[in-house]
Amino acid sequence: MCIFLIGSILAITLAWKSHHFSDNAQQQLLVFLAVLFPLSELVKQILLFINNDCTYDWWYFPFQLCSIPMYLLPLYCLLSEKFLGLRKVLANFMVDFGLLGGIFAFADTSGMHYDLPVLTLHSYLWHFLLIYLGFFLIFTQRNSSLPKDFLLPGTLFLLLVGIATLLNMALHTKGLINMFYVSPYYHMQQIVFADIALVTGQTAGRLIYLASELLGAFLIHLGSIMFHPLKS
Repeated sequence: MCIFLIGSILAITLAWKSHHFSDNAQQQLLVFLAVLFPLSELVKQILLFINNDCTYDWWYFPFQLCSIPMYLLPLYCLLSEKFLGLRKVLANFMVDFGLLGGIFAFADTSGMHYDLPVLTLHSYLWHFLLIYLGFFLIFTQRNSSLPKDFLLPGTLFLLLVGIATLLNMALHTKGLINMFYVSPYYHMQQIVFADIALVTGQTAGRLIYLASELLGAFLIHLGSIMFHPLKS
């Protein structure tokens, strides 16, 4: 908890400081993160591969909720102002669901620990960067300021859940894989929801888990709106 509080305060403070940068500097910062996320993930995958006797472990395939900004941020940076609407949807997702994943991963940090200490450090820094990115997008008002603008990011989330489910079903014979933690081949593992699933059944537990993620992201979306009048 102490690490989470210190890291989150630092991330939010840096996001507030950097929102004072010039527009050009802000764009360069986003481009830097758009390169850093996938590059660091590539290094992580290589180290995992080597550490696993040069056998790929599908459990670490980068398609969890916390991985998605790695794909969306480069796309956001590449889109021109002509695609302002799509850029806004991507920014909303990285705020609403990026912050959700970045923050609530610390509710159970067991999945953030690896045999290699450098990968544990990477995991912690990754989630703090998600918090930084989310607040940076809020402070620079790149996300939307209307409650109805949650509809498209929420739809994108459900689409990604569908893709994750297809990956889980298509690759489960290759090894352990549980993208978005909704694989029908495993019991719910997330803290609290694992207990709920024991009572409701695994399918209902997964649906409750997904509904809770949507609700949590929507509450973050609503909370981010209060920052839009801020200019200083």
